[in-house]
Amino acid sequence: MINTSLYEISKLIVSDDRKAFYQLYTMFHKQIFSFCLNYGINRADAEEITQESFVKLWCNRQNIQVDKSIKSYLFKIAQNLILDFLRKKSKEVALDKYQMQLMTPSNSTQDTVEYNELRDIMEQILANLPERRRMVFEMARLKGMSHKEIAERLGISTKTVENHLSLATQGFKEVLKNAKLTAFILFGELILSLI
Repeated sequence: MINTSLYEISKLIVSDDRKAFYQLYTMFHKQIFSFCLNYGINRADAEEITQESFVKLWCNRQNIQVDKSIKSYLFKIAQNLILDFLRKKSKEVALDKYQMQLMTPSNSTQDTVEYNELRDIMEQILANLPERRRMVFEMARLKGMSHKEIAERLGISTKTVENHLSLATQGFKEVLKNAKLTAFILFGELILSLI
């Protein structure tokens, strides 16, 4: 393959040239993959982010400014995907940690009572949500699924997913205003931090 300058490759990619895109891919695949690994991401997730970076670049090729560095543009895409991935992971870790705390009440009678009350209230709130809203909430907050994954699974738009989550969260906030349980307040703070 002809070694074309990045400027020329950019122009060709904007013109829908798949060979130029493949040349860019071969030039930067390993660098993007290493870039992901430098953030502490495992190899499988790093490969997925690398692939997604190139797919995003190709899908947005009409937005490429040929007078600017396509390499910088590609790395910016990768960096944004990495940050999104890390944000999602940190939320999942926080939720997992909190769920473990909820699942293992301490030995004190007061904590056990509060834990049982919290569990009952949570079950009541979830049971009273409309079915679709409850499903969306459980998929997002308890299973850690992305808005896009939920939308695809349920056959709805991501905006609808966001609306369901917003309405479900408002319901939890209303209960939080009236609740005096320490554990419930902590759970409310967790819910609010996930929004």
